Amino acid sequence: MEIRERPPFQAQLLDITHEAVIAFDVEERIVYWNRGAEETYGWTAAEVLGKPADEILRPLDRHWRSRADERIDRLRNQETLRDWYSVQRRDGVTIEVEYSARAWFDEEGRLAGYVAVHRDVTERRRAERAVREREARLAALIEASPLGIDIMDREGNPVFYNRKCVELHGIGIGEAFGTGWERAVHPEDRERVATSWYEAAKAERAWSDVYRFQHRDGTIVWVSGRAAPIEVDGVTVGFVGTLEDITAEREARERAERATRMRDRMLAAVAHDLRNPLNTIRLTVQALLATGTNERELRVIERSAATMDHLIRDLLDVSKLESGYATVERQALDLSALCRETIELFEPEAHERGVALACEMAPGLAQVRGDSHRLAQVLSNLLGNALAFTPRNGRVTIRGEMGEAGVRLSVEDTGPGFRAEDVERVFEPFWSGRTGDRTGAGLGLSICRAIVEAHGGRIWAEAHAGGGAIRFDLPA
Repeated sequence: MEIRERPPFQAQLLDITHEAVIAFDVEERIVYWNRGAEETYGWTAAEVLGKPADEILRPLDRHWRSRADERIDRLRNQETLRDWYSVQRRDGVTIEVEYSARAWFDEEGRLAGYVAVHRDVTERRRAERAVREREARLAALIEASPLGIDIMDREGNPVFYNRKCVELHGIGIGEAFGTGWERAVHPEDRERVATSWYEAAKAERAWSDVYRFQHRDGTIVWVSGRAAPIEVDGVTVGFVGTLEDITAEREARERAERATRMRDRMLAAVAHDLRNPLNTIRLTVQALLATGTNERELRVIERSAATMDHLIRDLLDVSKLESGYATVERQALDLSALCRETIELFEPEAHERGVALACEMAPGLAQVRGDSHRLAQVLSNLLGNALAFTPRNGRVTIRGEMGEAGVRLSVEDTGPGFRAEDVERVFEPFWSGRTGDRTGAGLGLSICRAIVEAHGGRIWAEAHAGGGAIRFDLPA
């Protein structure tokens, strides 16, 4: 019985399926074409019956026709054919079809043709290609990344490393599997890193650390390592991690720290060696002054020695403050008293220069805790600097008021002020931008900034018509 002569219920079953069911004779002419085939290819059964398959299906594979004998031989041997190809529908649209086919035989057991089931898998294959493309892009990105990227299982054991990882720690994934990766960590960091990592993995939480790898040839590589859980439907299935090479950064920092320590030792040694003979000079000058001999010349020597002593103390102060070695002893402060005491210290110099000094503290200032010695040093530096640049008949004022971040202290003068382009640079060591005589090494404002910042405050300069001001906030 030919397929076209099947009982009606079988024909109905074939017609209700959405898949294309097509029967071909041994010449690959179409002898059956269900409704699913009509929907898939756009041809009606009346239009295709008796026509060659490649005329209707129009496969884009140029070898389709040449393989016809091969297909028939395989079907004759009762093989099931499974494959896919691209074809054109009646409207010219290209679709991708997945098919399976089996032979059917006549009553005498001769091959009569075959029946094929065609499925339109265009969307599925397009989605699969998109997934493969995304995976290829991701794989290329991972391999090209300047970061080491690794994937660990739920227990925290590595299952994937990119090329950069291998470059950083010096061992491949085979050696690293399980706990093998620990051997690549520097012996001094190994226990700490392994313990913290496995604790984080067990708790299924993020992890980060800075540590060293030591290669077999002794090369040391500093890395910043991070890892985070991979979750699927709220369940942790593993971890993804990154390794950033910070060797150059660490080496640069270590060189800077060594240079800073060497500078501090040098400054301390030089200051010690300078202050001993300097003290001898000052004591000798004072002894000679007591005799009244060559008083003018001796005063010049005394002022020079005082200037040298001040410079040495400034150098030591800026070194300690910038290195973080200087301590800040906090206690309740009476800012009004501190202001008055500073004014009193400079009154003789101000009188000689013809400059008026004033202290204006707003009532009800909040309580400030700080180091009275260090803050007196700030006010003295600022007041001395203002006096040096304020002309005769000018005025210097220390002002205290409440600011946005606490108590705000200001030292204002009626001198030439700061140029607008200089206000960002005035606190740089050894820099001076005001006009007038330079009386120091340019460290005073740098020291002031370090002291204020050590108190958690902020200091800045302001330029305005008729003078200049330096203000600083102290947290209340």
